[in-house]
Amino acid sequence: MWNLEGQRIRARYLGDQEVEGRVVESRVKYGGRVQHSVEFDQPIPLRWRAMKAVRVLIDHEEVIEVVKMPQLTG
Repeated sequence: MWNLEGQRIRARYLGDQEVEGRVVESRVKYGGRVQHSVEFDQPIPLRWRAMKAVRVLIDHEEVIEVVKMPQLTG
């Protein structure tokens, strides 16, 4: 499945830093590759940016796993 909107994922950002967040948008890029816009719960530092990042673009190949959300009972 290529559309991960609304789901939590763990991924490698630029193949270097492991990140986790919620996919706010999935899209098919020109050429057929899939890319996700991932928003973090808390801003995270990236070593090549002065400001902390709140959202990044992740290529689908960099997704490690879709994180299972706990089921609410009650």
